[in-house]
Amino acid sequence: MGALQQIETAAQGIIEICRKQQTTKADKEGLLKLQGEIFTKIENLVECERCGSITDLIVTMTIEPVTAKLCKNCAMEALEAGKIEQQATRKRSTQSRKKNSPTAVTPKATPAEADEPPPPQTQTETTDLYVEVEKQTGLKKADIKRLHKIVREIASPMNLENTILYVTHEAGLAKFKIEPGALNKAVELLMAA
Repeated sequence: MGALQQIETAAQGIIEICRKQQTTKADKEGLLKLQGEIFTKIENLVECERCGSITDLIVTMTIEPVTAKLCKNCAMEALEAGKIEQQATRKRSTQSRKKNSPTAVTPKATPAEADEPPPPQTQTETTDLYVEVEKQTGLKKADIKRLHKIVREIASPMNLENTILYVTHEAGLAKFKIEPGALNKAVELLMAA
């Protein structure tokens, strides 16, 4: 069974739990387990460099002088053609969008500005933060750094409760040996910085 089918199966499991008349703590644990499975499968998906489709099975193919990561269909086409054709459909679509958009309207933030991470903390600020978290939680600096990395990698802002759930899940996957209370306090302090 492919990754997309496994994601679909896990999603169906979540739907079944959500449709229950009364849910229990065991249901919550089941939801978190299914969520973890979905995250793991999504992380394993890779995009084909030719057609843009996502799949868990990618072939890295080199036909001189071009090397590309291709899905099964594009790899077969490349073998039959004897060359890897580069497609620029995405570039054309963004250019056509720009041509069709009115010139008087200017976006508030360009995509490059929106994707920029917040300015990085200086080394001394980060060190001071780690010392403070270490003092309040009793965790090792190495664990604090790993937790801070997880918090920083969150794609969009989340409220504190969801961030703690997410970091707890990720810490479980990474097999951190941190007590839940210390982990919660560390996440609160890291988010406040």
